[in-house]
Amino acid sequence: MNSRQHQSTYPKKFAQMILTIILFCIGGTYYFSNRAQDFQIYSTSDKENLSVKHLQTYYRYSPLELQKLDELYNISKVLDYRERLSDIDYLDNFYYYNKEVVETNINNRMKQIEKVCKTMGSEIPYTNVHLYQMNEIGLSWCPVFKAGSTTWKNYFIKRFVNIHFTNSLSLLEDRILTKSRMVGGKLMYKDEKITNIRFTVVRHPLSRLISHVHNAAKDNEMVAMKDSWIYNAIYDNRKGMVNSSAELETYKSEFDRYFLWLTLKKVYSKPRISERNPFLNPPYPVLNELIRFIRTGRTNGHWAPAWRWCDICCNRYDYIIKLEEEPLELWFLLDKVGLWSERRYFHGTKANSSPKFGNETQEFPPLNNDQRNWLRRYYDHDFEMFDYSV
Repeated sequence: MNSRQHQSTYPKKFAQMILTIILFCIGGTYYFSNRAQDFQIYSTSDKENLSVKHLQTYYRYSPLELQKLDELYNISKVLDYRERLSDIDYLDNFYYYNKEVVETNINNRMKQIEKVCKTMGSEIPYTNVHLYQMNEIGLSWCPVFKAGSTTWKNYFIKRFVNIHFTNSLSLLEDRILTKSRMVGGKLMYKDEKITNIRFTVVRHPLSRLISHVHNAAKDNEMVAMKDSWIYNAIYDNRKGMVNSSAELETYKSEFDRYFLWLTLKKVYSKPRISERNPFLNPPYPVLNELIRFIRTGRTNGHWAPAWRWCDICCNRYDYIIKLEEEPLELWFLLDKVGLWSERRYFHGTKANSSPKFGNETQEFPPLNNDQRNWLRRYYDHDFEMFDYSV
C-alpha cells in the first residue's frame, strides 16, 4: 500500500470510530433508561422519595449502575409505583428481579410470628375454626376479612363451586376443617391433607376497620349488616343528640322507614329524611361509631384480630403475606403455592376491595389517645406479629 492509499484510510477509520462512540452512547443511554424504568420503590408507600444510597439496600444494582442512573436521571423523581406495577409483564420481571428480597421479608415475618407465639404462652386459641381446605390444589386458607379475602373467596368459589348467582362464603362451608389433635404444637385436622400449604393475608387493623366502614356505607351492606351491628351502632351513638322523647320517636320512625326502603326499593319510594334527624345524617355509620360498638364487647369476624381469628400460633401457617405489600408478596405466594398460571385473575381483581397501596390510615383524622390505646390493646398481637404501628 502506497502512502497516498494509507493516508486515505485515516478519515474512514476516524469516521468509524466516531460512529462507534455515538452508537455506544445511544446504546448506553437506552440501557440505563430501561434500568431506570425498573427503579421502583418497594415500600408500603408509593409517595416516598428515597436516596440512591437507601435504594441500594433494596435492589441489586451495582454501584456503577447507581452512579450512572444518578447522573442520567433525577432519582428523587421516582416513577409512580402503582402505575408501573399495573402492567403484568413489567410486574413479572420486577418480581423475578426482586424475588429474593420479597422472600427474605416474608421469612423474617414468619420468624417474628414464631417469636411472638412463644411469648404468648398458653393463651386460648379461637374456639371456632376458620381454616378452609382446598385439598385438590394442596392449600388451606383462612380468610382475614377486609384483607383481600373477597378476591380469594371468589376464586375458590369459581374454581370449586361454579355457582354464579351468589358469592357467599357459605358456599365453602363444607370445606371448613374440623379440629382433630395437637401434634408437636401444631393443630392437625382430619379433613386436611397433611401436605397442604397453609396461608392467609393480613392487613393493618385500622385499615381493616376503615375498609369495613367504607363498605358499610353501601346500601346492600347496610341491609346485610343491619342486625349484626349497623343499626345499633348508629342508634346508640346518636340518640344522645335528640332533645326530647317525642323527637326521638319521630326520628327513630324515620330511621326504620329508611331501612325498610333500603330493603324494598322496588316497592317503596324513598322516604322523607329530616335534615335534623341525627340517625340519617349521615345515613351510615362512621369510624368512631364502629370503634365504640366494638368496645362494648361485640365480636365479629370483620374486625376480629387476625392472630385470634385464624389461630395463627396453633395452625402454624406456611406463608402469611401483607396486603400492603401486594402485588409483590402476592406474586411470591402464587409462585410458591402453585397458582402462578392464575396470576392474571388476581391481577385483574386486586382493585375490587379498598386501596391496598400507600398508608390508607392517613386519609382519616387521627385517633384520640383513648382510641389509640384501645387499638393497641385490642390488636396487640397483630401489631407485634406483623410489624404494624399505630
